[in-house]
Order: sequence, then C-alpha cells, then structure tokens
Amino acid sequence: MNNKFKLSYCIISQLVLILLLITNHDAFCQLKDVYVDQTNVQIATVTNKKLIKYFVEDFMIPEKKVKKMVIYDLAGDGFGEHDIARTYPGARFYLLTPSNKAQKLMNRWSFGGNIKFTANFSDPPELFENAPDSVRAFGGIFAALLKGLRRNYRGKPFKLQLQQNGDVTAVEMWGYNPYLMKYKPPPVAKVPEKIPVMKLIYLEKTVVDSVYLGAK
Repeated sequence: MNNKFKLSYCIISQLVLILLLITNHDAFCQLKDVYVDQTNVQIATVTNKKLIKYFVEDFMIPEKKVKKMVIYDLAGDGFGEHDIARTYPGARFYLLTPSNKAQKLMNRWSFGGNIKFTANFSDPPELFENAPDSVRAFGGIFAALLKGLRRNYRGKPFKLQLQQNGDVTAVEMWGYNPYLMKYKPPPVAKVPEKIPVMKLIYLEKTVVDSVYLGAK
C-alpha cells in the first residue's frame, strides 16, 4: 500500500467518522430536544352544499368541486380567524380569514353534550359511582377506569384516548413510564356467606269443651 493510498484511506475514514458523529448527534438532539405529543382539536364538518359554496367563496378557496369541508379550531377558542379549513376530495388546507357574516355563522357552532370528570389522586373511585342521576352512567365508567389505572400503573403522568365506533372500541395510551406499568389482577369479589334460615312453624291447638245441658 503506497503512501498516497494510505493518506486517501485515512481521510475517507475520518470523513466517515465525522459523518457518523454528526448523524448520531442530530439523532440525540432530536430525541432530547423534541417532544412528540398529541392533543384533541375541535372540528366542524360541513356537508351542506349551499353552505359549502358560501364558505368556498368567502374563504376565497380556488377549487371548483368541494363536497365536504372540515374546519379545525386550532386555538380552542371557537371557529374563526386563523383557524384552518380542509377541503375534500382535494384534501388541501386553507388559513381562514372569514367575513363578519361567515364569522357569525360559525359562532353558532358548539360541541355540546361533552362531560368531564376530574379526580384528585386521593379521591376514591366510588365517589363517582354516586354521581347525580343525569351523569351517573358516565361516573360509573370513570370509576371503573380509575380502579384499573390505580391498580396497574403507579406513575402519574400519562394520556389516554378511548373511542368507540360501531362494533370497534379502541384505546391509546402515551406519555407514561413503561417501567411503572405492571399488571395486577382485580380483587376477588367476596361472596356473602349464606346463613341457613330456620323456619319455625307453630301449631296451635285449640280445645273447645262441649257442654251438654240435660233436659229438666
């Protein structure tokens, strides 16, 4: 091996080593400095043809065939300016700058019907099983969730999303410490001991003396 070849080989080796270090450094920085998370965003799905046509013109959307429009409430403060609309079937995104009339229409939209329970770490799950009748069913679901969570996960930070669509129920959990997740079976329900009940029957006998009066 001549000196020129050795020199070229050393230079290439050093370049490869530098590239590997840079790549590993970038990957490390991404893992350290970037936190991937997700959140729930309120959306409004518009399918009315007349309303879609109006919004297409008001939002100055350069598409001719829009069959459905989904508007995302990014800031969580209601639908309006600085939110995003997505058209279908084009699947394109547009930043909203609605007119006063369009804004008044969107101000009428509300999610409605949502229920939220908040439990402190020391609150017993049974507390929610005794919720008012109007939300007692949801209280029972939340109580069962609390029991399973506290039994199987000893950590505190985590996020959970539960969805049911038709016959399919899906759950997703993230942001938790996997080392603190350990299965613990539910406690065995104690069956109350049946104590035999003795039925006592009292027989009462009444003796009636018959009195015969003889003829005088």
